Amino acid sequence: MKKIYKVGIVGLGVVGQRLISSFQNNDNIQIAAVCDNNENLAKETAIKCGNISYFSDYKELIQLKEIDFVYVAVPPAVHYDVVMFAFQHNKHVLCEKPLANSEEEAEAMVHAAEESGLVHAMHFPLVYEKAFATIEDHIRKGSFGKIKRITLKMHFDQWPRPWQQTNWIGSRKQGGFIREISPHYLQMILHFFGSVKEVKSYVDYPSNPELSEQAVIGMLELESGVRVLIDGLAGQAENEEIAFIIHGEKQSLTLLNWREVKLANKGEIWKDIKDSELLSSKGSLVEHFVSRLNNEQAFLVGFKEGLQVQRVLEQLIR
Repeated sequence: MKKIYKVGIVGLGVVGQRLISSFQNNDNIQIAAVCDNNENLAKETAIKCGNISYFSDYKELIQLKEIDFVYVAVPPAVHYDVVMFAFQHNKHVLCEKPLANSEEEAEAMVHAAEESGLVHAMHFPLVYEKAFATIEDHIRKGSFGKIKRITLKMHFDQWPRPWQQTNWIGSRKQGGFIREISPHYLQMILHFFGSVKEVKSYVDYPSNPELSEQAVIGMLELESGVRVLIDGLAGQAENEEIAFIIHGEKQSLTLLNWREVKLANKGEIWKDIKDSELLSSKGSLVEHFVSRLNNEQAFLVGFKEGLQVQRVLEQLIR
């Protein structure tokens, strides 16, 4: 008989709502309880999920005996408290990125995760997309040749974006596009190209000390010698564009706005790659998380990898 794992969801904002359908569509998972400090939102979500239990205090949810794992989708400054309380109560953890709100918090969370022996993973959605599998295949086959440079462009005509108006996403304490967007691509850089040796960055902040950055120019030097150029800007007159570019000697690839893939051979223009031409993804995060809960092989980004991303992230911000 298949094992049913009961999840408690802590944080029901835009991010927290995204995995609900994935949980509901998996035969091995049952959403048992939800929590948000907005009690009305918690109640509405609980009704949509089948009149399940709802809370405004995450500690009450985590202490439910029937909960097997906790999905932590609260803002970054609260990750540490929720995750540590979950480990203390013997709950497996799936956490949003970035792992924490400081390197010190992230280190403590990794230590607690390893000491607990519990399953721990992070939600980096790009890992489970066709583009990720396609990049991995090109690297394995040596299609790029020598990597000349990697570029990450993050341009926003407005930050926070219109659909992202929360009380924290534009704050200097835990928001900004460096914290919100760059971890997705830092994870890929570390995964595909190895560790970072040096970080240099220049960050422009508004005069209001409560508000997040307006611009960043950064350079990462990898242990391999490859350099990564980071170009972030908000408030300028152009459409939003996020571009991750691998500049190779033989072939270059760009991942544009999360899913659009383009290739360019030496001396040729960029060519759009159709979705049907991309490699199949590795499956879904939820499927892999269930596999790990079943002590089966799974592809997950663990807290240790999350700590590596956090270290680079904090150096960029500093």
